[in-house]
Amino acid sequence: MEKIGDKDKNKADIDVSIVIPARNEGETIGQCLDAVCQQETLYKVEIILIDSGSTDNTLDIVKLYPLEKLIQIKPEAFGHGKTRNMGAERAKGLYIVFLNADAIPVNTHWLNALIDPLKENKDVAGVFSRHIPKKGCYLYMVRDLQNSMSGKRMVRTRTGIGKLDFMLFSTVSAAIRRDVWQQYPFDKDIIIAEDQDWAKKVLNKGLKILYEPASMVYHSHNYTPRQLMENKRKIAQASGRFKNRMSALFLGFLLMAGGIVVKITGDIFFILFKQSERISFSQKVREIKMGLIARFASFWGRYNGWLKIKKNG
Repeated sequence: MEKIGDKDKNKADIDVSIVIPARNEGETIGQCLDAVCQQETLYKVEIILIDSGSTDNTLDIVKLYPLEKLIQIKPEAFGHGKTRNMGAERAKGLYIVFLNADAIPVNTHWLNALIDPLKENKDVAGVFSRHIPKKGCYLYMVRDLQNSMSGKRMVRTRTGIGKLDFMLFSTVSAAIRRDVWQQYPFDKDIIIAEDQDWAKKVLNKGLKILYEPASMVYHSHNYTPRQLMENKRKIAQASGRFKNRMSALFLGFLLMAGGIVVKITGDIFFILFKQSERISFSQKVREIKMGLIARFASFWGRYNGWLKIKKNG
């Protein structure tokens, strides 16, 4: 098999278009593109990078790689949905891969594992990868990733849409059939969680989504409590979980309180007894403290997002 970086410059009949949104990703974009270019595949691949106003060395780095297109937009023009739509509109491939600039493919078969299921089954609209925590990832987040992204392949269907904290899809690393995207593009106005919104649309149409753990990327964030609270607030606001403010006020509070207790209890048990890293007891105490702060910030952010109900639902 050839590697993407070794392929001939003739890009006729592209099979796969890899769309990478980026902004100030100088620390990781080189690792990301190195891993992409090392993929061993028979698919003809093009790489499209959309930079939304980087002020660090991101642009200097990406120009060293075989990009088919480098699209530069202003920071205010970025949107999670509309920027990915922009990349897809310019893509030539039958399959469109979305990859975050801070997500690093783990091995040389990441791409094949994403695309092969789409080629084999026309009912599958999208495939997404397993996220492996980066070195130094907070242990509460390690636990979350292990719980939500196990080593077991899973098919998402319409019946699974309503589950709490159930990850339907993730454009951190994912492939979508081009004809499906043309019929169901991302919501260009959505604030965040464009992938979850898209997944609900295609699942409600009877299509399927595949979680493929054989395709793996290193990806995790050590968010500050403020960042975590803001992210969860935006996601909760976009979710439309409650029909009115009254139900959000009371049921949301119960969900918040119950969620905090359940998550913190699980975190403490995991950090003390189940996590695989060999760390001192004082380090475990620090990780538990970080988990406590993060869970409170996370659920408080969600609760505030649930309360942002538009008039008449």
